[in-house]
Amino acid sequence: MLTICIDEKKYGNKIILEDIKINIDKPGIYGVIGKNGHGKTTFFKCLLGLEKFQGSSEINGDKVMLQNSGWVPTEPAIYNELTAKEFYNFYAHLLDLKKPAFNTIFEVPENQLISEFSTGMKKKTYLNAVFQKEFLIYVLDEPFNGLDLESNYLLMNYIRELSKTAIVFISSHILEILYKDCDRIFLLKNKRIHEFEKNKFVEIEEELFSKNA
Repeated sequence: MLTICIDEKKYGNKIILEDIKINIDKPGIYGVIGKNGHGKTTFFKCLLGLEKFQGSSEINGDKVMLQNSGWVPTEPAIYNELTAKEFYNFYAHLLDLKKPAFNTIFEVPENQLISEFSTGMKKKTYLNAVFQKEFLIYVLDEPFNGLDLESNYLLMNYIRELSKTAIVFISSHILEILYKDCDRIFLLKNKRIHEFEKNKFVEIEEELFSKNA
């Protein structure tokens, strides 16, 4: 079970998030949406313990952190001077994997320098590295950005498989993707979370674009 409690998150004197409480008791795909600047990435970083905040984030009683979570930021940091295979090994070391798995979901030239890759190829390499290990929770911030149609298709199918045994958070500006596969969607607006079950997804856009607080 995942429990997130963000009493308050501030940058300086500015409150970014407050009074957020989320409980998820089963695996599945959970969407996070909101206008730019409304705290989606900050929410993810608090969830993962990458930002200090007042509150807590736990899964099955353990603190959520990078060591027990699959984290894919919008613009992943990746080492251009390494080959893809070297990066997989490096990331496996960070994950404390004894035997790195190379059953990757994307085909990437493993012995080519990452510096020679396109933006999309770098994203695929990073995703391959993260998916070397099975986690109870994955946090994917705009994972479809930079990928072509076929890669988006492969990624979404893989996410569906992950969601059978893990909690997968996805943020995306493409709402149709989230409507189709998410079990629940969380809308960040005016520092708070608005929660929508699947039968209430039709109300999301009205709430997202309304001027009400």
